Amino acid sequence: MTVEIVYCEGWDPETRSVLGPLPESAARERDAAGEQYAMVLSGDRPRVLVEVCWAAHHVAVWRLDEQGRRDRRLVFRRWPGDRLILLKAEQWAYQPGSQEFHRGEPSWKVPFWRASYEPDGARTVSAGNWDGPGLEVSSVHPVPEFGQWGLVAGEPGPLVARADPPKSEPVDPPWEPPVPCRPRQLDETFAKGARFELDDGSEVAVELTGGGQLALPTGRLIVADPDPWMHEQKPFLETVEPGAYPLQVSVIRFVDTPEHTRVAACALWVSDRPTASWNNAWRDGEHPLLLGEGEFYGVGVDSGRVALVDASVAREFEDTIEDAYPEMSGWAHELAAPSGANLITVSAGWGDGAYPVWVGRDADGELTCFVVDFLVLAHATPLD
Repeated sequence: MTVEIVYCEGWDPETRSVLGPLPESAARERDAAGEQYAMVLSGDRPRVLVEVCWAAHHVAVWRLDEQGRRDRRLVFRRWPGDRLILLKAEQWAYQPGSQEFHRGEPSWKVPFWRASYEPDGARTVSAGNWDGPGLEVSSVHPVPEFGQWGLVAGEPGPLVARADPPKSEPVDPPWEPPVPCRPRQLDETFAKGARFELDDGSEVAVELTGGGQLALPTGRLIVADPDPWMHEQKPFLETVEPGAYPLQVSVIRFVDTPEHTRVAACALWVSDRPTASWNNAWRDGEHPLLLGEGEFYGVGVDSGRVALVDASVAREFEDTIEDAYPEMSGWAHELAAPSGANLITVSAGWGDGAYPVWVGRDADGELTCFVVDFLVLAHATPLD
């Protein structure tokens, strides 16, 4: 059976039809430029939706059921070596007449199957109310030439592009490629007196305070929940010269209730040169292409605090850290190690959760600081 390709902006889930048909030449230009576009593969009916954005290294392949509902998704990343590797596979089981993804129904009623994949093909599976086998799909594909998506999409028949549509008014794409969490407003977070409005309308002002000097005898920093297993955490790949470095704590104070404060972030300064750029602090095994929308490699917090410590010192606290919990108070608190080095814990923003760690670099690309961002001000509105 011949499979027809309709290039477009995407799929309209409300009308269950193609949105914003594109000429083949326009889709080809976007493909070459790395810009986003989509295509629908149809036989006797629309069967597969493919969303492509090479600038984000992203491809999503959706299967459409007989009612035009998206009931399966494969998420790929374009990996070095011109390969597509599978990151995620999902499928949903719909009842006749139900809405796509069972919108409006309790989430626990939605039968689903989901698998997350590592670059080596290992996968972790989860499911809810799922009856039957999950997906068995190839986790690696060569990157197809433009328009040759049949094998990846599961429609291996001959592919033929539909005749170009008549000119029409442009429409906005109904989808966006994933954007991982990025550092936001970090310079302002460490600007004394800066004022913000939080999502709930509260006005806050930034105060800066010292958190002590952190000893890094090997220059390999671990940021982790202060627990007996800190030493099992991987240090960041970015290292500094052995020494002691100042920790600065950014605190927000609520204008209407001055007794209410929260720690917005803390910065371990390793240089006094101005920071020109911010990026992720990476640990071994982490890769930017593995991150999805809004995702980051974070520090998990279960104690309401984070600990900063040199990798060579973390094990010294294995038998004593839990006994020290009652001592850990205030915005920052220092604990001494038997070796003479130390550990500093910092109150974690709104409390338990997961928080990113960023690195700052100067105009020459040299490291200026590590920042543990508690995301308190990431989406706040700056006030003049």
